[in-house]
Amino acid sequence: MALCSVEDVRAHADPNKISDADITSIISVVTTEILIKANTTDETHPYLKIAAIHAAAAITLKRARAIGELSSNKTPEFEISFAGIIEEIKQHEELRDEYLKSYAAANPSYAYSSPSYHAGYIQGYQCRRG
Repeated sequence: MALCSVEDVRAHADPNKISDADITSIISVVTTEILIKANTTDETHPYLKIAAIHAAAAITLKRARAIGELSSNKTPEFEISFAGIIEEIKQHEELRDEYLKSYAAANPSYAYSSPSYHAGYIQGYQCRRG
């Protein structure tokens, strides 16, 4: 199962040259990454779903930019548009991070499941465990 759908992603990023199959692949990778970062298997939490939508939208826009769909014209208008796309990608990545932080705040056990907690690192210092 996935955290979001192609329609969810296309509502935020809809490049013409990126197929639904490509977006489905992106969603698959994003779902795995988000669930690993959140240290959960819960695919129903709304914060994780929204984080996945923004992560997939950012990657979709990056892929469109990489294949040249968003850079076909070299005009002054293009420069403004291209800068806007870069800003839009950053906004999606920031929203992804915000929703992951919101998930962490709503799920206190998430904080104690981090590798640094298990390794015994507290504020940059390594502690000995019993």
